[in-house]
Amino acid sequence: MTLGQYPEKVPKRWLIPPETFKSDYDIGQFRDVSITRGVNDFGAAGGVILEDFDNDGHLDLMISHMGIGDQLEYFHNNGDGTFTRMTDKAGLTGIVGGLNILQADYNNDGCIDVLVLRGAWLHDKGKWPPSLLRNNCDGTFTDVTAEAGLLYYYPTHTAAWADVNNDGLLDLFVGHEIDRAHVAWPPGSKNFELLLNNWDGTFREVGAQSGIHLDGFVKGAVFADYDNDGRQDLYVTKWGGGNQLFRNSGVDGSGIPKFVDVTRQAGVAEPNKSFTTWFFDYNNDGWPDIFVSGYSASLPDIVREYLGDKEHTKGERARLYRNNKDGTFTDVSREVGLDKQLLTMGANFGDLDNDGWLDFYLGTGDPRLTSLVPNRMFRNAEGKYFQDVSTSGGFGHLQKGHGVAFGDIDNTGNQDIFEVMGGVYPNDKFWSVLYKNPGHGNHWFKLRLIGVKANRFGVGARIRVDITEDGIRRQIYRDVTSGGSFGASSLRPHSGVGKATTIDAIEIRWPGSGSVQRFEGPIGVDRTYELTEGKPALKPVEASPKLAARVGN
Repeated sequence: MTLGQYPEKVPKRWLIPPETFKSDYDIGQFRDVSITRGVNDFGAAGGVILEDFDNDGHLDLMISHMGIGDQLEYFHNNGDGTFTRMTDKAGLTGIVGGLNILQADYNNDGCIDVLVLRGAWLHDKGKWPPSLLRNNCDGTFTDVTAEAGLLYYYPTHTAAWADVNNDGLLDLFVGHEIDRAHVAWPPGSKNFELLLNNWDGTFREVGAQSGIHLDGFVKGAVFADYDNDGRQDLYVTKWGGGNQLFRNSGVDGSGIPKFVDVTRQAGVAEPNKSFTTWFFDYNNDGWPDIFVSGYSASLPDIVREYLGDKEHTKGERARLYRNNKDGTFTDVSREVGLDKQLLTMGANFGDLDNDGWLDFYLGTGDPRLTSLVPNRMFRNAEGKYFQDVSTSGGFGHLQKGHGVAFGDIDNTGNQDIFEVMGGVYPNDKFWSVLYKNPGHGNHWFKLRLIGVKANRFGVGARIRVDITEDGIRRQIYRDVTSGGSFGASSLRPHSGVGKATTIDAIEIRWPGSGSVQRFEGPIGVDRTYELTEGKPALKPVEASPKLAARVGN
């Protein structure tokens, strides 16, 4: 395939017939425009954040690669969907990369900060500290790791931000890769840390008092209010030993949130070896569901599955857990077409065609050089099942896929996809990709949230959108989040509304205070609105005239 010789030059006994890869739905060609947009970055495995770091209305890019000598890179959006590398100007020269990066406004100053995670996969050779990079609101960043109290020395792959004690500032969970079966870690080595925000730019670690108990190799962590009680709950995936769901039961007298392990009654422990995960409301019923991908499969078994011989394959399959609205979940992966060996590393979700149903992209592979598995894109068919659209959209990249982010890079209203490609080893590097959305004729809207009692960007907020489409009323639900556990989309919500030409109502439940605001329509579509907690009106945000300069290229 790489040499352009498939299928003619492949010996017949080794040929996988082309029809094997036929998509379930034609999503339209998403071309890789990374070169023409100025973001064709070359490197090993790493993370990505697609976010408006300078609050100019355009999504910028931050890209990392896992090597301790790899420079963290910052690309500024020029306002027309092209980017300029501004790493040095942002004060980031000398800040090295990490396998994963994620964003949050930890100090509530209205400018989004960055956390860099390092040392993953390297066991006790990966005792590398993280970096908390404070956004100075002037186009530059400052490393404040030590003064913030985040200086630790463990191999770390995953972290998640949430206001776990409902005080209006974001707190932080960090999961470490402590594998005591293979490494003699010193007594007291921590599998995780729960860090509460002190309101002064520092954090205090309260993991031991929180009720969270974890052992093993932590690979993914995500927050959401799965039981709709107004508190952020935590789901953690591990590479062996089963996953764990912790329900947030509220704070005690000392202000420390207490978590209860509800994995068994919720029924969400599988697969045994897991990696990427997220909460999302795939069926738009107002209750967050859980996706978690398995991370144990061989190339021969994946080939067998492609050829329809699922009976003789071994390995961990993905799970989609549908929320039953009673504290339990049902595994519906088989009935929705996701009962597959996906060998997922980086991944994220978004709305490819603005129909109001959340789709997702999976970056595949593992450190082995022999693991060349096509990346996969799945389209959500009205919450009933998922369609593989990897080939019709041009997403079936064969290189190792890592950090993934969805976002509208040129403000055309369509979400594009950026992915960091490349493996762990020095001879397994590759070029990142930026898939340009061709558009599908559906409508959309975006929100810029301003929390007052809630955290500044409303992370953890629940948004409900009422629309009438083809004469039928329906609801669309979104949580304010960066998405999956490996790759970070913007914290500024973007939602498709299908064929609806106006929005009947927008409702938001703010995290922390739990206050609810509802804005009755008709509300115009294909617009961006600023929404301030406690203020009675949506404020339309005018687009810059130069935004229409590049459409479809």
